[in-house]
Amino acid sequence: MIRRGAILRVALLVFALSSSGCRWLPPSPPLVSSTGTPLSIDDERASRVLETYLEATRDRRGLRGSARVALSGPDFKLNRPQRIVVERPARIRFEILGLFDQLAAVLVTDGRRFGFFEASSGQISRGRVSSRLLWNLAKIDLSPEEVVGLLLGTPEPAPGLARASVWLEPDGRLAMAFAWPSEARPEPCRADLTRGLFERDCFVPQAALAFGGEVFFFDEAGYLVEQRSLEADGLIRFRASFDRYEVLEGADGVNFPMRVTIRSPGVDSLARFEWKRVMLASELSDRLFRLPLRRSPGMGG
Repeated sequence: MIRRGAILRVALLVFALSSSGCRWLPPSPPLVSSTGTPLSIDDERASRVLETYLEATRDRRGLRGSARVALSGPDFKLNRPQRIVVERPARIRFEILGLFDQLAAVLVTDGRRFGFFEASSGQISRGRVSSRLLWNLAKIDLSPEEVVGLLLGTPEPAPGLARASVWLEPDGRLAMAFAWPSEARPEPCRADLTRGLFERDCFVPQAALAFGGEVFFFDEAGYLVEQRSLEADGLIRFRASFDRYEVLEGADGVNFPMRVTIRSPGVDSLARFEWKRVMLASELSDRLFRLPLRRSPGMGG
């Protein structure tokens, strides 16, 4: 268990921990654009963009890098540099730096268990990952799987989703909405689980979006610029935007979003990652995602 005193001390250093109170639910937005141009559910351009994007999600497995991270909400605010390591499906390492770039705290998880180190006290806490882990310790109201996909710039559609609607926004963005075949969310709709790809002809009625889903927006070049996660009745659970695309050195011409912004209306919070350095990795050491038993858990390198 994490001690309350430890959490409060880290709050002063890096996270500004606070009570979330009741979840505020924003007005229900339209599920699809009222000003966009509807396209056929099997639109050829949309199918090409989706196929290319899903191939990119399969190829992009992990990264190491450094970023300026800004967190804000009703009663907390933080803007500090961090060293970050992530790997699919749910492995994360956040190193938060304090004044003079000294290590202030480390949070690691392999998706099942977590470790949390506070430099000011030297204390290490460990435990099982809960649905509120990242909110409690990092003020990011998402699961580890979701954070990993967003920071890689290639979030995967949730298992079981199928294409429900396609349209063209007035600004030229191509939008694709995905929903579950029914409210009960049965087995994935004809998904190729071995490759993580969805078949091109896996479609469901647009009305299925009333039970929740996801919407992906791509620019004219086919790069992901926004993702929205929808709860029932179209309420936005989170909204992520991707911009400042740059070609990464030594990554075979990969165009990567150097700024990722995540908004969570339910808790009125924002998390912005401004990448300073990114190195893609196909495989990362297990030691990066666990804390040692005795010595200081600095990442190094």
